[in-house]
Amino acid sequence: MARDPRIDADAAQIVAEWQDLCRIPTVAGDLDAIGRAADWLEEHLTPLMDRIERYEIPEYGPVVVGFRRGRSERTLLLYNHYDVQPAGDEDRWVSGPYEAQIRDGAMFARGACDDKADTAGRLHSLRLWIDENDGDLPYSIIYLADPCEEIGSPGLSAVLAEHAEALRSDACLWESYLREESGRPAIGFGCRGSLEIELNLSLLAAHQHPSYSPILRSAPLEMMGAIRSLLNDDGTIAVEGFLDGALQPDAAARARTAELSLPGESIALPGVSPHQRQPLEELKTRFIYAPSMSLSGFEVDDAIRQSIPASCRARVRFGLIPHMDPQRCYELVSAHLRAQVPELEVSLVRTMSPAYSPVDSPFAKAVIEAAAEAFEAEPVIYDIMTGSGPGSYFLEHLGAPIISPTGTLRPAGNMHGYDEHGYVEDYLQHVQFTLDVLRNLARNGFADEDAR
Repeated sequence: MARDPRIDADAAQIVAEWQDLCRIPTVAGDLDAIGRAADWLEEHLTPLMDRIERYEIPEYGPVVVGFRRGRSERTLLLYNHYDVQPAGDEDRWVSGPYEAQIRDGAMFARGACDDKADTAGRLHSLRLWIDENDGDLPYSIIYLADPCEEIGSPGLSAVLAEHAEALRSDACLWESYLREESGRPAIGFGCRGSLEIELNLSLLAAHQHPSYSPILRSAPLEMMGAIRSLLNDDGTIAVEGFLDGALQPDAAARARTAELSLPGESIALPGVSPHQRQPLEELKTRFIYAPSMSLSGFEVDDAIRQSIPASCRARVRFGLIPHMDPQRCYELVSAHLRAQVPELEVSLVRTMSPAYSPVDSPFAKAVIEAAAEAFEAEPVIYDIMTGSGPGSYFLEHLGAPIISPTGTLRPAGNMHGYDEHGYVEDYLQHVQFTLDVLRNLARNGFADEDAR
């Protein structure tokens, strides 16, 4: 792809600042690290924006927001988050998770792509775009950085509601999406919602000798059976009524899902298929239009050796598609599980509503065209972004449809895993693409006339 010569000229600085931000260990809730990153953001936003605001979320830190006024009445909001997942066992990283070391053309760091590639990279795209417009922007920009997305953005809805008038936007460029294994760009619309529950089961007063196994109940075995009952044999959700009212694909949507290439070789073990045993076209449709379930934790007392455990605990997470109500889903799942094991305690950890954004709006067309120009390839369209996020808050409070553009991440980039990484060349291309999106939105518009 053709790249703006200013990006190549400044490549060392662009990458160095990405590394600098990744070296701040901004695990959600670490107020010292979050505060240092907020200061870093404010320092880098100040030359670009008319004003900077910090909207504090108690216990989690500030939502950092920059405002830049443009000529028209239109406003584009750039959503980013600057918190990261915990690094886990740091000994399992080849280099330290916050060293931001570059090896073999890739930068390795927790949060390298999720989401510090956007948080830092978009600052450079904005600087280049402001410079080429001599500071006189064709539309207004709001840059917003969330301090706690990785734990469900607690408090963000209240911040958006309180400051809705200042933050009102015509469209929202969400944190970036991954690209296909082939490098082809991908664009996601809206956000999945989520439902996370915790299960606790106690069946015995104490752990017992395995000789009693012919007559005693096993908490882990019964809980595993209850969890397994949540899925049909074909991998779909088995809870009665769970899918009622959910968005369903029409013929055009199914044609778009057929264009997807599922992650495969880059994440697979040799000789082991990573995919569920279903036809490929069915898996592609499910990837976008089926709610998901994952077991995110299962705990039994570490001290148990050759005993029947008295109790156990688990975490189960559901990804929800548009038009599904998380609270209703929680009630259905709870009733289903208790019907399997009456003693099972089911508690709600967190919910997040899904968000729907149309794939045929002027905003969508402008982003799709920019991707085709920047990557010299037609982008793959994901009608629903496969990850969850607080997108529904932006639709509810600000009226801003959401698009997640192509970013730095590839399927093999280990997002949320050990040795998370993004390639430097992909990152520079990411900066170029964001610049192309800003330009294309100025040329072709990005909101219906009645959107406000």
